[in-house]
Amino acid sequence: MADTNVLDPELRGRGSIASTVIKGVIAGLYTWLVYGVIEFLLTCVLPLFTSDTQISRWQWPLIGQIFLVYTTAGLVLGAIGGAVLRRDLQVCAGLTLVVAFVANLIPAWPLARSEDIALGVAVFLAVALMGALASREWSKRAGFLKSPWTLTFLLIGGPWMSRDMFRDAGAVTKTAASVGLLCAVFLCAWIFHRVRRPETFTRQAVTAGVAIGALALGLVFKTAKAQTGAGTESSKPNVLLITMDTVRADHVSTYGYERSTTPNLTAFAQGATLYSNALATADFTLPSHASIFTGLYPGWHGAVFAPPAYPLGRPLGANASTVADLLRSRGYWTGAVAANRAYLDAGMGTMKGFTELESFRPVRLADPGRPFYLRLGAERILSLMEDCSAYEMISLRAADVNRRAFTLIDRQHPGAPFFLFLNYMDAHQPYVPPAPFDSMFPGKQRGFKSADFEPLKEAVLTGKHKLSAEERANLISQYDGGIAYTDAEIGKIIARLRETGLYDNTLIIVTSDHGEAFGEHNILEHAANSVYQDQLHVPLIVKYPGQSAGERSDAFVSQVDFMPTILEIAGVPTPAGVQGRSLRSNEPRVIFAEARPSPQNRPNNIRRAVFDGPTKLVVSQDATRELYNLAADPNEEHNLYDSANPVGKALEDRLSKWVAAMPKQDSKAGKLDKSTVERLKSLGYVQ
Repeated sequence: MADTNVLDPELRGRGSIASTVIKGVIAGLYTWLVYGVIEFLLTCVLPLFTSDTQISRWQWPLIGQIFLVYTTAGLVLGAIGGAVLRRDLQVCAGLTLVVAFVANLIPAWPLARSEDIALGVAVFLAVALMGALASREWSKRAGFLKSPWTLTFLLIGGPWMSRDMFRDAGAVTKTAASVGLLCAVFLCAWIFHRVRRPETFTRQAVTAGVAIGALALGLVFKTAKAQTGAGTESSKPNVLLITMDTVRADHVSTYGYERSTTPNLTAFAQGATLYSNALATADFTLPSHASIFTGLYPGWHGAVFAPPAYPLGRPLGANASTVADLLRSRGYWTGAVAANRAYLDAGMGTMKGFTELESFRPVRLADPGRPFYLRLGAERILSLMEDCSAYEMISLRAADVNRRAFTLIDRQHPGAPFFLFLNYMDAHQPYVPPAPFDSMFPGKQRGFKSADFEPLKEAVLTGKHKLSAEERANLISQYDGGIAYTDAEIGKIIARLRETGLYDNTLIIVTSDHGEAFGEHNILEHAANSVYQDQLHVPLIVKYPGQSAGERSDAFVSQVDFMPTILEIAGVPTPAGVQGRSLRSNEPRVIFAEARPSPQNRPNNIRRAVFDGPTKLVVSQDATRELYNLAADPNEEHNLYDSANPVGKALEDRLSKWVAAMPKQDSKAGKLDKSTVERLKSLGYVQ
């Protein structure tokens, strides 16, 4: 934390303007790059060892752009300081950093407690450094504060300790840790200043380089993957289950959508079975995936929004039998790669039975909830010149999922059949597909950020705003681009199975967990307490082992049918009590779905739907009834309900009996850890 005396013109003489400008540039570069390195180490490198976080390949260019902004700031501000002040250039460079820190916090007002403290520290540092510029005596007294190492830790150390390092701790622990770090940095800087030996800029740079190099080696060690030979084919069929998070069927070109969003799935469907009327059991990830894995409706498996005991979602019970559990008990190797870390996580119970679970998230490069990091300001500057949507990514991209999937396939036990589950998140809000998919379809508006989405969603859901044509076109263009990108990566997975000779003997199921609304019925996004078709109608394409000819089924099927289908193909008995049945069964029956209020949307009004073929009845706790003929009215615009209509009455009786048969769920209050709550907030489920 020692300062660089060689950069202090007071000790070397002012010299010419050119000389002081050069020294100012060096001081500015040194200060801003030291800040950048420390910020990078604390927020990008350290989480690799303390949490399920990774730096994805597509993020390295973004990190490079952030450092480019810091480098430019150091060059320009340092040069200005050298030309104008011509003295105390290291102090001047430090002052620019402090002022930028304060300016970065202003747009985030009101601030959290830790950020208020950081702002107070920044103001103190600004006063101290300005005093050092004005008074030579004060410069000697406050000289230990001008080191960029000291400044950086004093500025971001406190909020980093409180918001990131100890985010799951109590308020007292957070405050104590933050204050303790500030005191330690202040004391160490003062001691080093008093007892330091002359150091040159070169020696400090070399030291920093060695530290960065050591951490880089740690990164290599962290991300290195064990390579083994590909697994050999098994006589039992393999199973590949793919869920495209948040993809509604009517935006899939394989289902007739006018935009070519899924050419690879269309090609895949030519040798598979396309189910035209597949229905989700609920309108968000947790209950729908729990139904996929257990063959039970949400009211039976219980993994639903259940306020007040479980306002963020009740985890799937430990006693629930999942398809992964049953297959593993019969010799299957089970592995999963899930991009949705909010609900497809070991803590939520949905991943029960998977031997290997890869559930990571990319480092958060532009987090409005962390305004004390200057990279948020760097992203604002870059957004004036180019599209910076990728900074807002909150989950692994499909390519990240594929890389891990290929590794898991290669690492499976030789000769054992596998059950591999893949979850892609690229069609999920904040809708940021990579190039060229981000500009594949018209409607994109530059300048729309993830932070803009939640206020827009709240206004739409509360009836305060109707989505404009431009807003809808923008959201859909990026949503469709996300589907197209996911389709491209699914094509690579299918190609890999063909290349390795695993394709023919593999049951492949490609589907979605739920859909998405873009203003229909005054709803935006999902988990909005809706059982309309934009939420429930999902794509489903199944390639059975040995199948080579394309087929189409118009039967109404449900996600509860996936588990018994997989078990039937694998030759594993279906447990008693499972509510689904094999997709190969053609017997007609009614299907159910439900949507429960989330913490922020339409409280105290559970909505349920019952389907008898294309006839659909919606019943809400607020006593509203809606009846639709989906064959004639797929967008559900004409409510046919009439209390005297025997069709509606018969369906309502069936639904009433179904609800009455639901088991009583645990009402004991549960608590999710704060890191899980943070993940839910990032996906918009919690405010």
